[in-house]
Amino acid sequence: MDASQEAEQQKQAIITSLRLLAASPKSGTELKKKLVSKGFTESVAERALKDLAEQGLLDESVYARDLVSRLTQSRAAGKYRVAFELKRHGVPAKIRNELLESITPAAEAERALEQARLKSAGWLKLDPQKRKKRLYDFLIRKGYDFQIAQDVLLKLDRESFCD
Repeated sequence: MDASQEAEQQKQAIITSLRLLAASPKSGTELKKKLVSKGFTESVAERALKDLAEQGLLDESVYARDLVSRLTQSRAAGKYRVAFELKRHGVPAKIRNELLESITPAAEAERALEQARLKSAGWLKLDPQKRKKRLYDFLIRKGYDFQIAQDVLLKLDRESFCD
């Protein structure tokens, strides 16, 4: 491939990247995989992503903060779920660790309690032990720590939601 073909490939990779980013936010890792799957070479994809980053159109930390915000606010996900999703989306470890440290245990416990109250309301006719088990499993699937799940169940017990 000569220089003009490579420059054209890079231009096409940038255009494709911009289209992909316009459709939905993506990490650099996700974009690179998409570009390679569309037939661009890894070197062309990397250079295109580097150009986008230099222009401020691709920022891993902004993407990761947005992802954490979406997971914790709209999906009420726990810390373990957030960590899993960040890793799955290819967010670098340094940024992942930084963002995970910013999730406070108190805020996480409050989200878990709110989710458990909402879920518990629909299971009032169930046997109390079965309700507790379902709530515990629900919280674990949402990515909350087992200790937070236990604490939430105790709190709901005291509030007589689970008796």
